[in-house]
Amino acid sequence: MHSWNDIIKAIEQAQKILIFTHMNMDGDAAGSSCALCRSLRLLGKDCFILLEDVCPRYLQFLDEEGMFLREAPWMPELSIAVDCGNDSRIEKRKDVFHAAPVTACIDHHMKGGAFAQLEVIDPAAPAAGSLVFDLLQAMNAPIDTAAAEALYVAIATDTGSFKHGNTTAEAHMDAAKLYGYGIDAVKLNNFIYGNYPLPQLKLEAMAVERVQLFADGRAAISWCTQEDLKRFGALEEHTEMCIDRIRSIEGVEAAAFVKEKADGRLKVSLRSKSYADVNAVARKFDGGGHLRASGCTLYGSLEDALAALRPALEESVAR
Repeated sequence: MHSWNDIIKAIEQAQKILIFTHMNMDGDAAGSSCALCRSLRLLGKDCFILLEDVCPRYLQFLDEEGMFLREAPWMPELSIAVDCGNDSRIEKRKDVFHAAPVTACIDHHMKGGAFAQLEVIDPAAPAAGSLVFDLLQAMNAPIDTAAAEALYVAIATDTGSFKHGNTTAEAHMDAAKLYGYGIDAVKLNNFIYGNYPLPQLKLEAMAVERVQLFADGRAAISWCTQEDLKRFGALEEHTEMCIDRIRSIEGVEAAAFVKEKADGRLKVSLRSKSYADVNAVARKFDGGGHLRASGCTLYGSLEDALAALRPALEESVAR
């Protein structure tokens, strides 16, 4: 158990609470923030999740109660960042975050410097959802089926359905406990893994088709442009699993997927299977994340980005 005393005290003393998670939400970000918001509302708190972009369609089922907002309804008495450990991940919302007299951070990424006044950061935790579950149990907060299902989504997605290197005994034990709250795991897995839009599958096929293998087949890189999205009638969120398809290629240890954003930035997803430290790769480009799953942002041409990433990936798989 972590020492949650300071964060629990801050929650008890605040009525108006805003939750923040990183832009381009994934399942852990959405699930952990929704679970925390739901439980705090059950405690009688005024609580919302402040976004600066749109929740991906496949995760919108988590927000049945209007928890997501694009504008702050009031200045918070307490700001809580979940699955997010620095200002760069809440860039358009950071002023609201820091406007609160008390700020807190609950995260499982490698620490990148001071961010909030109160922090529980544990890179060994399998997901931010596990930390939020830990917090809710420590404060004896109500956890209903909706909150439990959001926690399950957080843990299941961030561990790659309990396949990735961050899958620990804690991840399995948390999932087992969540069944006790009446979750329907079959329903949740169908929402997340059983309803892929056709444009997403076309993008994934394209990413595999154009993949470049190097370092004796141990490293792989592929990409997607805005023109590719238009060609397939796809959304940016449809690229989320491309990196997993690339990493799954036989013999590949480390992979990178480069996605061109509408504003010209190049978002890079990095993944490894067993030994390569892709967080070290991300840090070379002012990014970060986890040992086996990280990311960064590059600027300039796609060709330059690919050229810069290749030697960094090659170094990561050298043995």
